Amino acid sequence: MQLVETLDASAYTDVGRYQHERLAVFRSAWVLIGYEHQFRKSGDFVTEVIAEWPVFVQRGNDGTLRAFHNVCPHRAGPIVPDGQGCQANLVCRYHGWAFSQDGDLLRARDFGAEDVDAALPDNIALTQVRVQTWRGFVFVCMDPSTADLVDWLGAFPRECDEYPIESYEFHTRTIRPMTCNWKTYADNFLEGYHVPVVHPLLSRDVDALRYRVVTKGDRRWNVHVAPQRVDDATFTGVFIYFWPNFSLNIFHGGYAVERWLPRGVHGTDLIFEYFFAPDHDDIEGVVKVSEEVAEEDAAMAESVQRNLDAGLYRSGLLSPRHENGLVDFKELLGEVLAGRPLRP
Repeated sequence: MQLVETLDASAYTDVGRYQHERLAVFRSAWVLIGYEHQFRKSGDFVTEVIAEWPVFVQRGNDGTLRAFHNVCPHRAGPIVPDGQGCQANLVCRYHGWAFSQDGDLLRARDFGAEDVDAALPDNIALTQVRVQTWRGFVFVCMDPSTADLVDWLGAFPRECDEYPIESYEFHTRTIRPMTCNWKTYADNFLEGYHVPVVHPLLSRDVDALRYRVVTKGDRRWNVHVAPQRVDDATFTGVFIYFWPNFSLNIFHGGYAVERWLPRGVHGTDLIFEYFFAPDHDDIEGVVKVSEEVAEEDAAMAESVQRNLDAGLYRSGLLSPRHENGLVDFKELLGEVLAGRPLRP
């Protein structure tokens, strides 16, 4: 058997490599930015920074969701503040330039004499970003050549058909800044090999030695199966990963969305968002266990990143039994960075 090597350590530390990934990976992919419950009325907006690109989505007066880079074409000021809120008009918070809900320039406030204003080009506008939804999830994509969201997801939605996702209500969000490359955390998520060593509480609930990552013909996503060890296990159901940085962790009576967003070559925000059925009887218990597991994973990812930065380690070998998800991830990443588009 020919064993597969890991990515070279430089893939997790090189600034030029990270800049390449920003364009090739995150600009071309559909990336989760929010949920439809955050856009109940016109003017509601959500912002996010996706691999250094500040983006916002807003509900228009006509009910349509629109997305833009949160960058004014005048002097790069922000159009809406960070986070989420409601803002009826799109007015730059730096110099007051006003834009229509379609992103077109309406008024360059006090820009100059009338002849100067008339000299402004007609095509000054906010840079639009594609936005589409699936079962209450709101995704954005910065590449006009990428397939529409439903086509992009391929067979992934069928894996979720049996779960009543829409019936669950948002409960809470946690954001955990990590000092590690986004791939360092992705590698950790994509295998269960570490579970018996790193997650003693999770190993009480599931048979970690039989943890498997199952692929179903599309290397962009996989299903994590961990057989239940005890009848009263906190975690039941499945963890479903989708390229490049999204996981839907489904359990009895709810689910958690797990996503990891790059904050530079050595920074990643780990975001958990929890949703539950209104009659769920142990919400705090589920969140407590999940957050403990997340803390253990984050601490390990930071330790691995420190060792990658040290310069001693170059590469290792992947377990054919436990780390097949990392093999797929490595292959996909190589194809994307080589300019070959991913297809469902």
